[in-house]
Amino acid sequence: MNQKNIRSEQFYRQWKILTEDWIALYLRLLEEKDYEIEISPGKNHGIFILGHLITSDDDFSLYMGKGEILFPEIQNLFASPNSLKPVSDYPPLSELKDKWNSVCEKNKLIYQNLTDKELDEIHAKCENPDTDYFKTKEKIIISWQFHQAFHVGQLATIYSKAKELKK
Repeated sequence: MNQKNIRSEQFYRQWKILTEDWIALYLRLLEEKDYEIEISPGKNHGIFILGHLITSDDDFSLYMGKGEILFPEIQNLFASPNSLKPVSDYPPLSELKDKWNSVCEKNKLIYQNLTDKELDEIHAKCENPDTDYFKTKEKIIISWQFHQAFHVGQLATIYSKAKELKK
């Protein structure tokens, strides 16, 4: 371990746990039809959650000042929680899983090359450092990881519901 980058390496390890262990687990466990299950009536279903994770994690590179969005064509489909549509109105699951893997590979490189010094820098999309609570790259990482944890909880709920429906 590079002693100069202890914090950034810790954030990288946390990101790996969230994406490669938790999120990937539920993406594997859920069957295709399970992605149609809603958290509660009219609330997020699995397809929306996956697409939303793709768009939000794709945005991560903009905030970190480390590149562009890979999939701008789906931003308007999944960026807002108010954009829930029927599953049939979204791209196919296989396409979304490919996009998820691409975004994860992009972000993996960002995390692997991040330094502790960068964590204290103002993020690239900060409009007012005097008033923006999430003004540093470190706080952006923290909020992104909390966001991922929230949605993996939703995927876990869908998985539990799917198991109950199969009994």
